[in-house]
Amino acid sequence: MSDSDFERQGLALLAKIEQQLEHAMDGSGADWDSDLEGTVLRLTFDDDSKMVINLQAPLREVWLASRRGGFHFRFDPRYGWIDTRDGVALSQRLVEELGHHAGVELKALAL
Repeated sequence: MSDSDFERQGLALLAKIEQQLEHAMDGSGADWDSDLEGTVLRLTFDDDSKMVINLQAPLREVWLASRRGGFHFRFDPRYGWIDTRDGVALSQRLVEELGHHAGVELKALAL
């Protein structure tokens, strides 16, 4: 994947994550806010906890930081964005971390 392909695909991914979360969290009762600036998506929850999802262009990775740790994802053409440590999909990890931060159970996101 070229640098420009990664940037294009990564920016589209961040926008899609924000859109999917707005749809999934609507009506959940959770109080949260999102802020997408460039290559960084910040999520803030009612208890002031935060999650940050950002692009790491030199490594061609997407990083997710939450209060439970940091996670790195690389793109696999067959499976999408996969955690470099344990092979969990980014969509599943987001659902897990959102449940921890916002106290809501979400279905898998379509990323």
